Amino acid sequence: MMTDSSLLPVRKQELQIGVPLAHPIYDGQGILLLREGQIIQNEKQLATISEQGLFRNPLWQATAAASPTRPKATRIIPSDTPAAPTPKKVAKPPKHFAQIKLPPNSTLHVQSLGDPLKPKSSIKLIGWLEKTGVLISTLNQQGAILPFREGETLQLKTIAGKDVITFQGTVEKVCFTPFPYLHLSWPERLDIHQLRNSFRVNVNLIVSISGDGLKQTPAKITNLSASGAMLEGGNLKLESQQQIQIALRLPAAGEEHTMTIAATVRNCHIDPPAVTMQYGIEFEPLGVAERLVLEHFIFHSLLEQ
Repeated sequence: MMTDSSLLPVRKQELQIGVPLAHPIYDGQGILLLREGQIIQNEKQLATISEQGLFRNPLWQATAAASPTRPKATRIIPSDTPAAPTPKKVAKPPKHFAQIKLPPNSTLHVQSLGDPLKPKSSIKLIGWLEKTGVLISTLNQQGAILPFREGETLQLKTIAGKDVITFQGTVEKVCFTPFPYLHLSWPERLDIHQLRNSFRVNVNLIVSISGDGLKQTPAKITNLSASGAMLEGGNLKLESQQQIQIALRLPAAGEEHTMTIAATVRNCHIDPPAVTMQYGIEFEPLGVAERLVLEHFIFHSLLEQ
């Protein structure tokens, strides 16, 4: 925790949405809110942390700049001399569907764009022929045939590595033999979003909280990422920097996994429409098995949103 006298205020306008932070951000009590490199996701998150006051440690940059292992040459540019333009990064050419090499039997999450009342479903990829079309099963996880029709536009999502892939296709043919499947048009473009630790999903997970001097108390996780979560509970009384244990069950790969995760409370606030105290928590380093289960759950939750 930083002392008040060692912090400098930061204007809200200095923080950019979607850009990694150049330095840690603290609240008015010197409690760390955001680490260097973290990303503010939206205006709501920026407004929430701004209410607590925004401060930074003025010695943080000075320490980094004074490091003998990272010397930096400096020069003064006259005010009437325009600064050299920042070279633009060369954009990578967009990937097409064949390049992601989805194997047959990959799970796809499908939603009709023409009929929003149709529920989202999980189906299987049968195969594809480049520049020609994509074949998908019309059987959902319960074995029922999904009622899609020719000419209907579908949106499909899947995971490839650590990317969420989204594409669209028009139903060109509905087939029932030798098994139920659809022939979709070839996707002209893909939307690819790389998954990072900062990606968060809204959830409703019932968990149990314990710790030193704290009996097991039921609570709820409402927002989850690979590095932390938002926790709330009417009977929960936690303090900033308190160490806690979180017991929870997560479905992954068709099984229920019971885990206990060590975490630290980083901030406390009430964010309407919530009426109980909410706690921002940061997970301690996870084991390989726990991280895989957590990432699998987050990835598939992102697909279903």
